[in-house]
Parts: sequence; structure tokens; C-alpha cells
Amino acid sequence: MASYKLSELTAVTSTADESLVYVADTQDSGSSYSGRKITKAQLFNGFATESYVTTAISNLIDGAPVALDTLNELAAALNDDASAAATLTALINANETHIDNLASLTGVAKDETDLGEFSGTTIADDQTIKEALQTLETAVESKGSATSLTSLTTAVGDLNLLSGVAQNAEDLGSFSGSTIADNQTIKEAIQSLETAAEDISAVDTAVVDAGDNVNRLTASTSSDTEPATWKFLAVDCSDGSIKVLDKTFVEVD
Repeated sequence: MASYKLSELTAVTSTADESLVYVADTQDSGSSYSGRKITKAQLFNGFATESYVTTAISNLIDGAPVALDTLNELAAALNDDASAAATLTALINANETHIDNLASLTGVAKDETDLGEFSGTTIADDQTIKEALQTLETAVESKGSATSLTSLTTAVGDLNLLSGVAQNAEDLGSFSGSTIADNQTIKEAIQSLETAAEDISAVDTAVVDAGDNVNRLTASTSSDTEPATWKFLAVDCSDGSIKVLDKTFVEVD
């Protein structure tokens, strides 16, 4: 197999030596070689010349900032996550859920740009949240003017006087009787009175049933002989009390 040293190749006088590439040419499957000289331009014609590579790299970077103009920098920016696309998709889906929840909280459909219609007259239709809050703030402050607050304070004071307890009291305080316990609320006091009233009604009914006629009072329905000693029951009209009188008080000589 013939071989050639570069020094044995004949220089091309029309082209500078540093612009030439020396190659071995064979036409018999490597049995013999002949020396050839071609220029670098001929060798890289249509391939990646320095100018071509420079242009390709420039197009690839395409004005990216210095901190992100290499593959390593891009990988670092993605936390070296080989599944960056899946990770970003999961985060996007989670944020989408948060956005849906926020839309539900506002009471309007997703992607709406205002609150829609209101049934009252205070808030105008199709306002933003801030506009609606501003309207409510103005309305509250106008209702809370000095005159309105004075009227409200007077009304509260009147209510306290009507209840019979001091302002800011949380119960009715002490009672002198035994039916209503001390320190009860109005409802608790009413409940105590209701229970007592219903107990009294039951007692009254029992008393009437037990003494509704003379027969029950005397426990006798037949005539008796005149007792040696007997008395009258009389009502004192001055105070309605019942008096016990001896028979001699009504005897006539």
C-alpha cells in the first residue's frame, strides 16, 4: 500500500500553503494512493465553515441575555429538571384551580370583568369590586352622620330605660322575690314567670274541684241534730277575709 508524506506532495504555487488541505486519493480500494491538494474553501464548500458556524450560533442565541445564552444556563434556570414541562403543567393546573375557586368566591362567572346586576338601588349594575365597595362605603358613612348617630344613641338609651337596666348590662340583675332568679336575661325571666303561672293555674283548679259546694265542704248530705256548740263562717266585706262567728252572735232574744 503506497503512502505519501506531506513533504512529498507538490506545493501548489497559485495558492498559499496554509490554505491547502492534503488528502490521499485511491481508486483501487486502498491498494494504491495518489496525493491530492484541495483548498479549504473546496473542502468545506456547503458545509460548516467558520462563518457559517458563527452565523448559526448567533441565530440560535437570537439576542438572548448573557445569563441565558447557553444550554447550561437554560438548564439551571429550569432547576435542572428533566421533567420541566410536566412540572410547569402541574403548576399551571393548580393555579387554574385557585383561579376557579376565587371566581366562585366572588359570586360571578370566571372571566367576568364586573359584578353584574344587583337587585337593590345602592350598588349600580356592572361595577367592579372596588367600585361596589366604594359605593357601600359612601352609603354607610352618609348613614353614620352625627345626626344619625345621635338618634341611634337616643334610641338605645330609651331601650335601656324601658328594660329597667343600665346600658351595656347583660342581664336583669337582682329580684326581690323568689320566682325570678337573679341575673337572668329577659327571656329567662319570662320563662320563669310562665312556669310559675302554669303551676298556679293547676293549684287553682285543684282547689275549685275540692271545695266547689257545701257538700264537699261539710262532707255531709243529711240533716244533723243541733250541736251543743257551733259557729258561723262569715265574710268581712271590708277586706274579703273569712271570719268564724259563734252562734250567739246571731241569736235573737
